[in-house]
Amino acid sequence: MKYEEHPPHTDGDGFNAVVAAIDKLRDEIGQRHVENTSSLEVLERDLKVVIERVDDLARGFPDSDPDEHCRMHVAQRRKEEARAKFYEDLRGKLAEKGLWALLVLIGVALWQYIKTKVMT
Repeated sequence: MKYEEHPPHTDGDGFNAVVAAIDKLRDEIGQRHVENTSSLEVLERDLKVVIERVDDLARGFPDSDPDEHCRMHVAQRRKEEARAKFYEDLRGKLAEKGLWALLVLIGVALWQYIKTKVMT
């Protein structure tokens, strides 16, 4: 307790001194109650603001469901990865077919060149 080592000072030993000490103690307890009540009101007000902000964040998700929002992003990422793989494969196949077309074109040109040289 607060007064174990240093009890409150009283002005004398009589009944009036005890009443005065009790009055001072009552006033001090009343002041502490007001301070604690004010602190509690401030905390409750701050807590209400925090709760409102969390609720606002939750409303930012589709159907207020953060898990569904996460699943949507995972599905979107998979779709993007599949699309990237598709275009990578497409570029590889186009390069391969383009190389074959170039080889065929060179072969046909070479054939035409040889054919014209042999005929003349």
